[in-house]
Amino acid sequence: MIRYLNCLPFYFELEKKCGEQGLETSWMEASPADLNRALAAGEIDLAPVSSMEYLLRQKDYFLLPGIGIGSDVFVRSVILFSKVPLNELNGETIAVSRESLSSVTMLKILMKRRLGFKNEWVSVPQDIDDAFQRYRAALMIGDVALFYEPENWVYKYDLGKLWREWTDTPFVFSLWTLRRDCASECGAELRKFCTLLKENRSRHLCEPERLLKNALGVMPDEKKFVSMLGYFVNLRYDLDEEMIRGLLRFYDLAFRENLAPEPKPLEFFE
Repeated sequence: MIRYLNCLPFYFELEKKCGEQGLETSWMEASPADLNRALAAGEIDLAPVSSMEYLLRQKDYFLLPGIGIGSDVFVRSVILFSKVPLNELNGETIAVSRESLSSVTMLKILMKRRLGFKNEWVSVPQDIDDAFQRYRAALMIGDVALFYEPENWVYKYDLGKLWREWTDTPFVFSLWTLRRDCASECGAELRKFCTLLKENRSRHLCEPERLLKNALGVMPDEKKFVSMLGYFVNLRYDLDEEMIRGLLRFYDLAFRENLAPEPKPLEFFE
């Protein structure tokens, strides 16, 4: 389980649904980077990991078909915060969240390919104010980026928007990724889990107001309710043809920039 708000449509009530269907499951809650590591090490079998994690170890993984997390235009939770305008960041050292992999790779591509900049990069904890003590710009993700309210003026650059403007494709941040050894051992259980996962996602996205109320206790008259509801509306949870087109564009650019191995055709769990 990723501990960010964007995964709530997947996870709320999912463990209970699994139990009702006779599926025995155990869960690990962590940041995307920690789940990447755990999946690669075989400590977990299945997770919505960074889209870059799948590319780095394609021989070890299958993808679950039809599901992911991406943005059409705005994502709102992957933000480059900067003390200066974007066009003044050429040559700067930029802090990037150590909880991210795909977003960091996308930012490197955008800065070099779209803007022609040369930058240095340093991995930091998810603390914007601390990063600003040492650096003029910082990339943060998840709930930290979504809810940050600075005391002083800062520029905010939404990476989903920057990517869409440049490539005219959505960006896929996360893919439901499965270890191949688990697929061969637990095929029937995994098919049942995939069905429950998709049903859970679809049910909650049809009633996001109810989801926020029941899962988080957030009511419509609260300020953050509107912010959270708008956040869900801007996200995409279907790995359809357009999302795959954006994903493959990202993989090709990551390979061309020597940030990842050459991509192979996507392989899905059937």
